[in-house]
Amino acid sequence: MYSFDRFLPKFFSKFSEYASNYYICGPNHFVRNRKMVLKEYIAYIFSQRGNTNFSEAERFYKHILKNFDDSITPQAIGKQRYYISSKLFLDMFEDFIDDLYDEFKGFSKYKEYIVTACDGSIFDLPVDNITAEEMNVKRKKNNPKYNSKSRMSCIIDVNSRHILTAENASRTIKETDLAFMHLLNLQERFDISKLITIYDRGYISLVLMILSECLGAKFLIRLKSNTFKHKIDLMGKNDGKISINITNSILDEIEDEELKIKADKIGRLELRIVKFKLKNNETEILATNLEKDEFSINELKELYGQRWEIETGFDRLKNLVLIEDFSGRRKRIIEQDFYASLLLYNIANTIKNISSKRIMRQPRKRKHKYKYVPNFSKIITLLYTYIYDLLSGPPVMTQIIMDYIVLKIANNPTNVRIDDDNRMRNEKVDSTNSHNSYKKNPMP
Repeated sequence: MYSFDRFLPKFFSKFSEYASNYYICGPNHFVRNRKMVLKEYIAYIFSQRGNTNFSEAERFYKHILKNFDDSITPQAIGKQRYYISSKLFLDMFEDFIDDLYDEFKGFSKYKEYIVTACDGSIFDLPVDNITAEEMNVKRKKNNPKYNSKSRMSCIIDVNSRHILTAENASRTIKETDLAFMHLLNLQERFDISKLITIYDRGYISLVLMILSECLGAKFLIRLKSNTFKHKIDLMGKNDGKISINITNSILDEIEDEELKIKADKIGRLELRIVKFKLKNNETEILATNLEKDEFSINELKELYGQRWEIETGFDRLKNLVLIEDFSGRRKRIIEQDFYASLLLYNIANTIKNISSKRIMRQPRKRKHKYKYVPNFSKIITLLYTYIYDLLSGPPVMTQIIMDYIVLKIANNPTNVRIDDDNRMRNEKVDSTNSHNSYKKNPMP
């Protein structure tokens, strides 16, 4: 069993390394004695729970820092934190993942591959002209407030459920372009030849497939019924290959000159096409560059089914981590909140993996099959409660707190039904009702 519980305190002990001048925007900031120091401003950003800025400032300064004889305004905190680069939180988010996957090689692999899914979700932004300008929001003339949204895109490990890379970008950027940006990012941090990325039909793009091939990355894409229809019909079997000529018009869409040269040398893209029947008798078609000797049709079918984990991830980010509750209107503040939330989400998933191995309770015999799993909502609650102590406390105290959280979660699991995996996925939820039951009883 991997000792993730020892990994977490070791990561928290590195917190002081990030509270450095390297991440301060501009000269002469955080040099005078103020009511809060740089480390406390950073911890404040991690500790926010989606309340008003006044409530967050009062709770942090009075109840966490124990400054009962003094006060600080949210405006003062907002002014100072604007001088902190959002790259600090991006680096913490990526360093956490890189350290985890480097120290525990193979903890989340299937046939020597890390299996991931790529997708996007529309995020709400503050309704403000400054936000619209800095986040490149395309406003509607007849209703300028309606379209204050961005596109969050990420790649998630479907087995461990950790988010490996993410962007909160303008909706003017295409999903396939963001997917390629993710691949370039992961190429610098992972052995991308041992990475399989699963895409839904919204990512059907010859350019994305060609670029993945040039980078050495593996992909599995669900096709529409009319995609490459003539070539697939000529294939005449459920598992075969088709060839796509890489024409000059396709090459013109590739901006990176080095990759364009590689694509030109490839000449023809060889795609493996697999077809299979679903329970509703519809035919599913997948395109991949994985070979038959590695993955059978049934294995590819099972792999694609795991893409659902990214939908669960978005649900938790929005409804439990409250990632859309940005505490400011400027792009830098939004990015600080965004990457801080992603790091907390990944830490929570690591705690969930630890706690799942410590659950001793067994479900009673009932009509349906059940199992006990860690409650993600409770993990998030405990993380927000103790995040300041985890970031700023001595290693011994950090380990004590982490052991307490793991024990608390393992002793208070959630009972979920497992004999119908599609039951929860197909339930209809009233998105306009702020008291949806899944917020109190989240999916495991």
